[in-house]
Amino acid sequence: MKKQPEITERTRQKFVNAFWELARAKPVSKIAVSELTRLAGYNRSTFYEYFLDTDDLLTYVEDKLIEEVGEVAKKSMSKDEAPTEFFRMVFAAVNEKIYILVGPNGDSSFLPRVRTELIPLASQYLPIRPDTKNFDYLVAFVNSAMFGLLEHWHDKNKDISPEEISEMMQRLVFGGVREYIEDSGQCLPVSQLT
Repeated sequence: MKKQPEITERTRQKFVNAFWELARAKPVSKIAVSELTRLAGYNRSTFYEYFLDTDDLLTYVEDKLIEEVGEVAKKSMSKDEAPTEFFRMVFAAVNEKIYILVGPNGDSSFLPRVRTELIPLASQYLPIRPDTKNFDYLVAFVNSAMFGLLEHWHDKNKDISPEEISEMMQRLVFGGVREYIEDSGQCLPVSQLT
């Protein structure tokens, strides 16, 4: 007898939720099937009906996260949202999950996937035209800066609000460091920088 699709999806989602809960507390490479099944409320054989192993679950989680960002991008494009709105929407939807996967306890193979699959989506919202000289370097810089800010924010126990860090990311991407700090009057004149 085949399981009903909604039961199948609900069971799979319980394993995914268990994964995220465990990944907040420990390296993803250390998550065991026994922990997942205990937390999800199922036995090992049920886990193996849905996933080959924990790596298969990790791949599934990463695929879903990339899909989620793609959906946010499509929604933003369909509404003709401003580029800053796209970043705010993505940040609100997945910042914690992205941090878990690219942070110190995450999956080292996920960041290259982000670059390959998500950067093309995000790059259309950047103030850099694709035909700009060294476009890929500029996008790599923005990518590294944003993930660096996200990691630093988490390392500092989110000492500023999600809205503030999201706005900071956007302002830095769209205006640069100099423009960001000029408002505070703390920017050195260019003559003093050389």
